[in-house]
This record gives sequence, structure tokens and C-alpha cells, in this order.
Amino acid sequence: MKTLPYKKGQGYLITDRLTRKYLSGVDIAEGYILYAEKPLYFTDARYFYAAKEKLSGTGFIPVLNSGIDDVKSAINDLSVKELFVDYSRTTVKEYEQYKSFAEKISDCSNVLENAREVKNAEEIRAIEKACKIAQDALEFAFENVREGMTERELCAILENKMAELGSSGPSFDTIVAFGANAAVPHHETGDTKLEKNSVILIDTGCVSESYLSDVTRTAFFGEPDEEFAFCYQAVLEANEKAEREIVEGTDTFSADKIARDVLEEKGLGKYFTHSLGHGVGMEIHETPYLSPKKKGVKIRNGVVFTVEPGVYKDGRFGIRIEDTCVMENGKTRRLFTDDKKLKIIKTK
Repeated sequence: MKTLPYKKGQGYLITDRLTRKYLSGVDIAEGYILYAEKPLYFTDARYFYAAKEKLSGTGFIPVLNSGIDDVKSAINDLSVKELFVDYSRTTVKEYEQYKSFAEKISDCSNVLENAREVKNAEEIRAIEKACKIAQDALEFAFENVREGMTERELCAILENKMAELGSSGPSFDTIVAFGANAAVPHHETGDTKLEKNSVILIDTGCVSESYLSDVTRTAFFGEPDEEFAFCYQAVLEANEKAEREIVEGTDTFSADKIARDVLEEKGLGKYFTHSLGHGVGMEIHETPYLSPKKKGVKIRNGVVFTVEPGVYKDGRFGIRIEDTCVMENGKTRRLFTDDKKLKIIKTK
């Protein structure tokens, strides 16, 4: 069981499935957590008996729940005066209901974000496993590239391989972009066919033990010209310099600037159109955000985050090199082991 800061007379009402799973370590489709003097896990008769077994040893007390009024009664019984609710995951209708549950209702979204931001060894191990699966599946996908295949076909090869290797699903909608489509950072994988002398950009990741990975690799099918090779090398230098120089305590603004300055010096700054990275955990976008708009947030040991500089030339090509990394013993360690040099896939 994960712990939250707590004082007598306080309690947390956790309703959303993801946060319940994070705190308890088990996934139950429906229910409520009341984290107070006694940590209670409410669920209804459809899930209760399975939940009792799942919750054994977690520290949570399973409670058969017939409705939200049972939760309200428990709040009263435990003398909770200040009830914390995650405003980022609570509707206005729910908030209006919860207002009658305690004397004071407060937002705990920042507390939960802060708790989830720093990963323990078990969480990092799960993310590293997800990275290994994604890396192996990516390598398999690139080995099976052929002229005339569609983006969807290559995506299917990749995702099927991730499932074969033990993933429970992709981290997000996988992006496979051929040619000029790669210039759109969030391109929707479609039916574009692969032609000779085209870029292949794949942004993917997978779920392992409830934790996610995120990786982007850019390859070239055929013979790249000098401009593409120059841009690729610039993005790679930005990626590697950021991973070398981002250390414990680096401000997220400064982290972004490390990579952005490399591209600026090479005349490519205006083509880097998004932030350097974001946290990764049970969700694909978590705090912190490595962004030119974020100042005063320092990267701590145990934080897992992406480093993903890119260059996008509209209507022509796009390049992104992305790693999932962890801040460990004061230094950035990437969770992939592959060679990030430009992969050139020969045409027949």
C-alpha cells in the first residue's frame, strides 16, 4: 500500500480506477477508497469476494458496498472532518455530492501527482520491462519493413509482437508515419504506403505490470540525402546531450533548454515544435513536464521521464528520437539499450 500524508481528522476519498490501483496495488473495476484512520476499500457484490482475495496483505480493509451512502457513513464513523478529493478526476456533480460528507472539502490532486511522480524500485523495474518489450518489438518491426506496406500494417506487426513478448497492450495509439507524414508530431497512423527513399517514424510503447514505456525511433527506407542526415545527427546530439547533462535538481525549463540550444546552434530551433519530455508511469503523460513553459520544477531522484527532441519540416520529413529515462543516483539513465544511430533500411 502506498502512503499519503495524513493527520487525525483527515481522509482521502479516491474514486477513479487508476489512483485506486496505484494506492492499493490491485485493479478492481468499481469501488471507492477511503484513506483515513482505517484504510477502507469499498466495492459492490459483483467484485467483493474477488476483491477480498486481491486485497489480502495490502493493508486495505475490504468493505461490501451497497452505495455511496455507505462511504458517507464510514466518513462519519471515522470522524473525518476534512475530506480530500482529487479535483482533476472529479465531476461537478460528484463534488456537489461530496460537500455534505465532511465539514471541509479540499483538493488533493497535487498531493497525488507528487506521490506518483517519484517511483520506487518495483515501479522502475516494471517500466524497464515495458521498455525492453517495446525495444525488441521495434527491432522486429524494422526487420519486417517492405516497400508498399501501409502504416497500419507495420503498426499491426509491432503491436502483435509486443503482445507476444508479454505486453498487456500499447501505452497509447501507436504512431507509424511514412514520408511527409512524419512531419506531423502526432500523426494518426493510416493507409499511406511506404515508398523508396522515405522516412519511417515510429512512436510507441507498451504496458507491463500496469506501467508504461514510451519510445520513438526514426529510420530511413532507402538512401537519405545530406539534409536529412544532417538533421538526424543534430536531433541525436540534442537527445544525447540532454541525457548526459540533466542531473538531479535540474529545472525542467533548463532541461528543455539543453536540447533546444543544440538545435538552435545548428539552425534548426524553429523546427523543434514541442517540449522536450514528460513524466511516465501508470499514465503516458505525468508530471514533471520538461518544457520551456515550466520553471521552478526540479527533477528528483526516482522520477521517470522522456527525452524526445525533434525536427519537423512540413511536407517533407520529421525526425524524433525519444527515450524513457530515470533519474537515478543523481544522473539520467535511459531505459533502452539500442544504438540510436540512423537506421538505414536497404531497398531491394
